[in-house]
Amino acid sequence: MKQWDTQHIGIFDINFDTGERYWSAELRRILRVPDGVPAELLVLLQHVHPDDRRMVAAIATEPLQGQCRQHRSFDHRLLDPDGAVRWVHVESAAVFRPGSRSDVIRVIGLVIETAGPKTPAAAIETFAQVTTNGVGVFSR
Repeated sequence: MKQWDTQHIGIFDINFDTGERYWSAELRRILRVPDGVPAELLVLLQHVHPDDRRMVAAIATEPLQGQCRQHRSFDHRLLDPDGAVRWVHVESAAVFRPGSRSDVIRVIGLVIETAGPKTPAAAIETFAQVTTNGVGVFSR
């Protein structure tokens, strides 16, 4: 089983009830977003490769549309200001209001910079290993 360097895993946490949005320092490094820049969808999309923006925007807005999957695993590209293209793998989980399967109150997840798209089996292994090593506890 591949060991992941948990120091290079970016974490995000979006709380729809409170409006809080959190990007870890590592996620900001991966995205090339400096401290002080708000953790907002439009900021994220500015760093996503143009060919992947529509997909990322669609996934990111699912919780607002009442048809959100509980778990998402996907890859997309980032485009750096110098033109370099980098791949990231995203694992996210939606937390629903008790008794609801459509009212998302929080989305939490991790982002890992990769050499290219991951296979679904490798993605599940990554998420399972990271969450069992304590990184999956999204508290500050």
